[in-house]
Amino acid sequence: MDNKQSLLAQLYTFSVVAKFLSFTLAAEELCLTQGAVSQRIKKLEEELGFKLFVRLTRKLALTKEGRRILTTLTDSLDSVFSEIEDIRFNELRGELYIGIAPTFAHLWLVPRLANFQTIYPYLDVKIRVKASKLDFQNQPVDLAIYYGDNTHSDFYHYRLFDEYLLPVCTPEYAERFELLKDDTRLHETCFLHCTESLEFLSPQTEWLQWLKETGRDTSVLKYKYVFNHEELTMVAARQSIGIAMGRYQLIKPYLDSGELVAPFERIPSGLGYDLICPKGHETRPRFSAFSQWIKHNLKT
Repeated sequence: MDNKQSLLAQLYTFSVVAKFLSFTLAAEELCLTQGAVSQRIKKLEEELGFKLFVRLTRKLALTKEGRRILTTLTDSLDSVFSEIEDIRFNELRGELYIGIAPTFAHLWLVPRLANFQTIYPYLDVKIRVKASKLDFQNQPVDLAIYYGDNTHSDFYHYRLFDEYLLPVCTPEYAERFELLKDDTRLHETCFLHCTESLEFLSPQTEWLQWLKETGRDTSVLKYKYVFNHEELTMVAARQSIGIAMGRYQLIKPYLDSGELVAPFERIPSGLGYDLICPKGHETRPRFSAFSQWIKHNLKT
């Protein structure tokens, strides 16, 4: 136990020295002598078995190993102090960093965030939009929401909802090609493809899946426009550029408003939106608050 306590003290000293890159300034900050600070760093380096600093003529510089330790230590200390703040004030403060798929953020999350802000007014929210999954080790997000197959090894995950695929277009486009009557002229249309969250698959993946599962001929896919963003695909559909393969849960407002119509049946996509975080983080106050809030909003 004593060794662990000593190591913690040395690591904190290291974080202060790394902040100033100076034993003198660190000593002033810690109310220690310069010699005591230098000795702590020397002992820490001996215990770790590698150098943390390069001693230059007038200043210090972090080694590659020192930078790695500092990054990990900074994240850990931030989490500790954040937890202490939450406990001390019995309310959520600090920052919640969310990584999220673009269209889910645009069409589902952001329109509801005002309610979250009302409930947790002292919590800052930072959103990073990215179609591909984030690396929790290299990108400091607290949680992520992504479209996928519900397989997230070594992570806590919760399925928010499953998704369905259905072709959509404007009423005018459907009338032009008689799509509300039957699919005889489907091969004459321009197919709008979306690759958001499916960047490692063929751009035609969703259309091919729908055609095969509904027993239709895949050779109808003659003319195409391809987008890497679901909402841009819907913009194109709403401009009567073509018929798009829509993700029902996100585009439902366009169907409800009548801007778009669905001439044909829908099928399960086999994928859905998952709330993800490193295992163990799901019990932290900020994650728990957000996850409970989002689960409640799924019912409304």
